[in-house]
Amino acid sequence: MEEDGERLGLGPGGYCVCPNCGHREKHKRGTPCSTLKCPNCGSFLKRDKK
Repeated sequence: MEEDGERLGLGPGGYCVCPNCGHREKHKRGTPCSTLKCPNCGSFLKRDKK
């Protein structure tokens, strides 16, 4: 999943979603959703391409 030393992700679009409470925020390019915590409940977010 790497090309020329760069990681290939799901692209710039989509949302970061909390699997616990459903909080959604736009994905920021270069910041994996899995490193962000939900501001409502503190769970780590997951990527949703929709």
